[in-house]
Amino acid sequence: MLNRLATFPGMAASVGPFSQAVVAGGFVFTTGQIPLIAGTDGRPADFEGKVRQVLTNLQTVLEGAGSSLDHVVNATVYISDQSQDEEYRRIYADVFGSRAPALTSICVGIWDFSFEIQCIAVVKEGSSS
Repeated sequence: MLNRLATFPGMAASVGPFSQAVVAGGFVFTTGQIPLIAGTDGRPADFEGKVRQVLTNLQTVLEGAGSSLDHVVNATVYISDQSQDEEYRRIYADVFGSRAPALTSICVGIWDFSFEIQCIAVVKEGSSS
């Protein structure tokens, strides 16, 4: 079964023609989440706020797709300034704690978002997604 999920309640609208998540083979594959705040055109001004907003958006997408942050098995992070690596890792560790998934971090120029994350998660048992 393949289920493409374009939008979720509590999420900012997509900024392109893609699904926020695809559920296939018992996994959720998310698109890159950026620090947009649902219901507004805004985003946090400071880097910590951006990272936390991205992780909140990721959580919203995962829950809408029948998963959660607890079920993430792999994450890819895109960061635009290598000097912010330590700060993002501190926040990431605060959110994921001992259940941290496999992680790849890449430093790239990503518009003006500063931080983006995509992941693969397992669908929770009993989920209808």
